[in-house]
Amino acid sequence: MTLNAVPCIQVLLQEVPQAFRSLTHAEALEPLAPGKWSRLQILGHLCDSAINNVSRFIQISYEPQPLLLFPYEQNHWVAAQRYSQTSMEEVLSLWLSLNQSILRVISDLKPAQLSLSCKLPNGDNVTFQWLIEDYLSHMVHHLKQIFPDIDFL
Repeated sequence: MTLNAVPCIQVLLQEVPQAFRSLTHAEALEPLAPGKWSRLQILGHLCDSAINNVSRFIQISYEPQPLLLFPYEQNHWVAAQRYSQTSMEEVLSLWLSLNQSILRVISDLKPAQLSLSCKLPNGDNVTFQWLIEDYLSHMVHHLKQIFPDIDFL
């Protein structure tokens, strides 16, 4: 595989649980700003992102090209999952499990697979490699919101 997503996700799977478990329940539930998500809800949003992306990562290998990508309503997903009423450990376990699944899907991809194409909702065509890197970038962006003082990668 020609990108660094696999080792980066492996590092995050080791480091994020320890950092998240260092938060108190109150810290995890406190919104980062008025009207914004809490740290627990942000981690839940990353679970929703993983759910949507593991599906895309699997579909791209067998669906006609380019794979048409559809957005999901992130606020509705976070509300429906009721992350703010879910235990920290359950959300963390879900995040871990989903990202382990993503690792299984992307670990042995060949260069030809990485060049498969998908079409974003705005009409842009991108490669599977771009989609994987975008997933990782999105995850790191939100992890920095949860843990502004930690540089994971």
